[in-house]
Amino acid sequence: MSLKMWYKDKIHRHCEGRRPEAILKILFIVWVVLWIGFLARELFVKNNIRDYKNLLTRTLEGKHSYVTGDRLYDFLTYCKTTMPENSAYNIIGMDEGALESRKAVYYLYPNVKTADPDFIIDISQYTIKRVEE
Repeated sequence: MSLKMWYKDKIHRHCEGRRPEAILKILFIVWVVLWIGFLARELFVKNNIRDYKNLLTRTLEGKHSYVTGDRLYDFLTYCKTTMPENSAYNIIGMDEGALESRKAVYYLYPNVKTADPDFIIDISQYTIKRVEE
């Protein structure tokens, strides 16, 4: 008996007269209903629909500002325009692993965070100072 014949025989015995196509349709419908439920829960139950609406109506810079926080994003934009390109900086005023610290490193690229900086950025007080040598 070939593999194809064995497989068909096994399916027909398992389905007991029901067509496998009908079972697949039912499984697909259940899968779609579950995913619609997951999406509806994410949007309505967790009240994320306002966040998605705000993100859809903003520009790319506005989205960055919304996700990062308006005050922090404005400060990081100011720091990026103040520092010369490819300069070194160090961030103080928050934990090294804090999310805001990681966002600051991301937005200040191509400037590099080092232990021997040209600038000191204090995120807790929103100040930037040039290091005197």
